[in-house]
Parts: sequence; C-alpha cells; structure tokens
Amino acid sequence: MAETNLEKPIKTCLECGEPLGAGRGDRKFCNDVCRTAYNNRRRKEPAPDDETSYFDRVEMPAIKKVYGVLLDNWSILYNIGQHDGTLLTLRDLLGHGFNLKYFTSELKGDDGKLYKFCFDFGYHITADEQVHIIYRREEIFIV
Repeated sequence: MAETNLEKPIKTCLECGEPLGAGRGDRKFCNDVCRTAYNNRRRKEPAPDDETSYFDRVEMPAIKKVYGVLLDNWSILYNIGQHDGTLLTLRDLLGHGFNLKYFTSELKGDDGKLYKFCFDFGYHITADEQVHIIYRREEIFIV
C-alpha cells in the first residue's frame, strides 16, 4: 500500500512570509501589524486591470460623503427643475433634503445674480427666499 502524506502544508503570513503556527485554520497573518501593513499596501496599489470608477475605489470617507451629498443635491434639482426657470420656495427645496453648503461651482449671470451650480443644474435664491432653478447643458467651471 502506498504511503500518504497526512501533513498539511505550512501556511505563511501574506505580508512577511513567516509560518503562522498554531491558531485558527483560516488565519492569513501572523499579527495585527502584518495584517494592517498588507491591507494598507493593497489599498494604495489598485490592480492594473481594475475597471471600477475612481469613486468606487476611494477609501477616504470624507470624499465619498461630499460626492454623495452633491449627487443627492443634483438629483433634487433634476427632479424639481424639469423645466428651465422653475421657481419654488427655499422651504420647499430644503424640505426635499437639499444641502445648501455643497455645490460644484458659482457663476454670476448676465443679470448680476449669483448662481450656484450642482453639476449642470444651477439655482439662485432671491431676497424673499424664492429659488430659481436653471439648467445648463454643460457644467460651469470657473477658474
């Protein structure tokens, strides 16, 4: 009868290559330092064939939060401002969850009014708290 080798292959740490030794069978790292170093390195170096968008790979929660708020604001303006020149009250806009602190650009119009844009939708708030929503085909970037 043929001899069989019942020994399991020795598992090594994915970061430093040292043998893992005794412990859980699904361990991948010898300690927390190696686990943290491995994951930090992996996050910094996206795979070359990675086709996910930049914001899907971003690990910084602050950037994801701001981008999420901008998208929410855009969605509100898009759904309310279906017709160029839509007029509504500031209270109604805020009631939809619009956040006035986040916008992508500003533009002083020909009429002298300051419009804040969220991508391709802009708005101007009048002194009597009326909101005038406009649409531009292209996003406005002021340098």
